Amino acid sequence: MPELELFLHDQYVGTVRPVSRDRSRVMLDIDRDYRQQTLLSESFTALPGRAAVSNAVSNFLGGYVPEGNHRERMAAKRHVSKDDLFALLTEFGGSIAGAVTLRTPADARPGRPSYESLSEEVLTQRLEQALRDSDQGIPDDSRSTLPGYQPKLLVARFDGQWAYPHGRAHSTHILKPQVPSRPHRIFDEYYSHQLARSVGLSRYDSWIGEAGAMTYLAIQRFDRDVDGDDVRLHHQEDLAQALNLDWRDTDVKFQDPSWPSATTRASARRIGQLLAEIPGGDAVVEEWIRQLTYHVAIGNNDAHAKNVALMHQPSGTVLAQLYDALPNFFQEGLVSWNMALAVDGEFDHRRMSVDRLRAEIADWAVIRDSRAESLISHTLASVAEAIGAVQPPQQVSSGLIEQLEWNVSRLRAGDEIGERPRG
Repeated sequence: MPELELFLHDQYVGTVRPVSRDRSRVMLDIDRDYRQQTLLSESFTALPGRAAVSNAVSNFLGGYVPEGNHRERMAAKRHVSKDDLFALLTEFGGSIAGAVTLRTPADARPGRPSYESLSEEVLTQRLEQALRDSDQGIPDDSRSTLPGYQPKLLVARFDGQWAYPHGRAHSTHILKPQVPSRPHRIFDEYYSHQLARSVGLSRYDSWIGEAGAMTYLAIQRFDRDVDGDDVRLHHQEDLAQALNLDWRDTDVKFQDPSWPSATTRASARRIGQLLAEIPGGDAVVEEWIRQLTYHVAIGNNDAHAKNVALMHQPSGTVLAQLYDALPNFFQEGLVSWNMALAVDGEFDHRRMSVDRLRAEIADWAVIRDSRAESLISHTLASVAEAIGAVQPPQQVSSGLIEQLEWNVSRLRAGDEIGERPRG
């Protein structure tokens, strides 16, 4: 039976093998000599010499593979089934989010990871490919991938130059090309990055770049560090993985408005209570409150469980920096005003208020009301200050700044956000 070797950083954990009766599932046999240095996952325990629970392992590892159209296109190009988890990990498990790597026998051959310098012409072609094919623009021999739906290109940057990772070589940056049907999107996201850095919710770098006729958003990966020509990994697990949500269903990362209490789906409450169980969880919960407040303030309808992550470190677990936070609730002709996760049982962004945030957090029963109120108030004040101080790109969507100012002023006044008058 085929096997993959699972490593966390460069520590051998055990072997992964397919489940013959269900190709969407895998088994993980933990090596008898494995001694945990960094937590592998919140969703299962890695006991030396034992087989971990297959469903939890599958949802954990499946959480690292591509989603939606990306998975379909990338699986088709490698001639494997989009539902065959072991095959997907074999093709793309060499460099995924965080510090887990799944290695094939070929990966054991001596030699350093291979990178290819990217000329502007080739970079342009790869960005066009990612946009056209929705396949993350990786070369045929790459074993890299990230979750998500947006067109993206995975690249490395050394000494100010772009390079292409081959085999299981690691990327250090994500490039998101400008989508013709949504030309303002990358500028809106870049502006949100600037706000989040000003507020103190993120630290990674980002900028708008050009390659030929292509415009792109470059994002430094917060789960990677570059030391000379070496790439060091930091272990990341998103909350869909930590909550053991089914990797095969791309909707479980959203709370279901028709069944909001479903344990098969994410919710702000489930996230808050899981974070509270982490050793030293008070600080992690507080950071989640700040991030949730920011999502409400900017109107991010995509703040689902895969866009919240944990960083597992030898010293303990912390909440990852804010990422993929886009202001969306300002667009004309919205199909839905619903948030990805309800606040105090309410999905409609227009009904959001500080009172709802406080009631939502109180329902978690993991932090003092006075402390939650202070965190919400301080975060909103910081967002208001950032909006006044950060110069937005000229290409942000029309009405975006006015909408953010409206959202924050309404929240700070104790009102529901409502709808901003047009004209």
